[in-house]
Amino acid sequence: MNLTQILMDIAIGGSTWILMLLIVLSILSIALIIEKSILYTRWLRETKRLWEEVKKYFESNSSSEMENILQQSNTPITRIIRAGLGSLTEKESMMEAIEAEKIITRMEIERRLAFLGTLGTNAPFIGLFGTVLGIIHTFKDLAISGQGGTSVISGISEALIATGVGLWVAIPSAVFYNIFKKKSSDMMVYADSIAHFMIGNFQKINSQRRNL
Repeated sequence: MNLTQILMDIAIGGSTWILMLLIVLSILSIALIIEKSILYTRWLRETKRLWEEVKKYFESNSSSEMENILQQSNTPITRIIRAGLGSLTEKESMMEAIEAEKIITRMEIERRLAFLGTLGTNAPFIGLFGTVLGIIHTFKDLAISGQGGTSVISGISEALIATGVGLWVAIPSAVFYNIFKKKSSDMMVYADSIAHFMIGNFQKINSQRRNL
């Protein structure tokens, strides 16, 4: 069996398996969109609150206030503050610890976003591939039966469903990918602001931390 025959056998299967693949990808993307929507909403809200609390902390005389703030916060940005507070021996050490933690934080914030971006870009091509297979299958049946007319039109219309499903999967994936990238960027802006604020107030943090 040569390569052409193998490809023909795959094409004879039509677009059904492509549709099944797109449905599975759609379910995965919907689950990821729901998960990220909940996480980003909570993270961004808590990060904004954390930024305000950090600024207030430096105006407070309570040495334990920062620990209370960190215990009440559950965002990736919290680790950046902990990394900075844990490296108060010298300013350069603090900067390196914060920058290293920012890299890990960005990876966590953007985790699995590449899946949505890839799906938004490539799902239409997967659907188009299914349409091509469906059309090949239709013409194969036409060659065997020798009948045309409405049967051919029906087969082609069924094949085009794969392209439609591909677009149906791609559009929300692309839209939410861009939304989540914006939210991710907003969170990293707060991370940078907190990092620069802590580095700029190194001496004050150091003296207050010694009193904990």
